[in-house]
Amino acid sequence: MLTQFGIGTLVIVATILFHVLGLVLLASTLQRIGAPDNADHRWRSTSILLSVAVLGIVGIHTVEAWVWAALFLLLGEFATLPEAVYFSVVTSTTLGYGDLTLSDQWKILGTFEAMGGLILFGASTAFLIRVMERLLLGQR
Repeated sequence: MLTQFGIGTLVIVATILFHVLGLVLLASTLQRIGAPDNADHRWRSTSILLSVAVLGIVGIHTVEAWVWAALFLLLGEFATLPEAVYFSVVTSTTLGYGDLTLSDQWKILGTFEAMGGLILFGASTAFLIRVMERLLLGQR
């Protein structure tokens, strides 16, 4: 059980650090792209910037799901990569269908992915709301 806590904590810390770095780089990219002052093109640039933000967030979460999937494969919990990725995405989003489960030896590890997913999706939501406020409402 302590092994699961240790591994779970390490992977959560790693994914949080990766997530924060990803959001910082995404924010920097959005600032570099910027929005033109020309009102005629503002809707187009706002749409592009929001699309970049959403796609960037999806990309960050995808990498994190693959990290967990690789861990589950390494531990021998799933026979195929698609199963491991599916379980990881269902777990990180806390959807939890329950059609695939971890063995008793590693089932606590799944709760760590869910806990990390809650934190990371919360951070992504806050980030996206702030981006939308700045782009749509002009708040600084």
